[in-house]
Amino acid sequence: MPKEPTTQRTAYLPPRAGKARKLILRTQLGLPWMLAAIAFGVVILVAGTLFLIKGGRPGAPWQRVAPLGAMADGTVSQRPLRAGEVVVVDRRGGTLRAFLAPDGPCPVVGGTGGFARPCTRQAWDRSGAPAGGTVAPRLRPVPATVAKGELYVNPRAA
Repeated sequence: MPKEPTTQRTAYLPPRAGKARKLILRTQLGLPWMLAAIAFGVVILVAGTLFLIKGGRPGAPWQRVAPLGAMADGTVSQRPLRAGEVVVVDRRGGTLRAFLAPDGPCPVVGGTGGFARPCTRQAWDRSGAPAGGTVAPRLRPVPATVAKGELYVNPRAA
């Protein structure tokens, strides 16, 4: 006759194994333990697959702008982002900065003191504030990052 479950031990530590800390199991673990191990294995497999597919690229709200190689070092370039808005990328002075600006009839270019859009006679200083008494909307700085050779910006942080 089996002992009651409250007094029956499922595992014990024999006196000689006290130094080795070896636990002896008296019963099999059963199906729930095997299913739990399989479930954890599947979770790890799915997480690893998603990590490899994503490949280090940032997720939402980051948006891909262009390959970094398409924007020469030491220059200012402009790339479209979404309807009516462009990203001005400043790679001068060994730094990478990005600004959001409204789309215009001509691109924003680098000037001596900051940025300019010559066809509309708009000018901005290095921080993106209107300069030279021109009436121009402020260039909004946005966080930028490079992943796998691609430039990404976070337009929500502007």
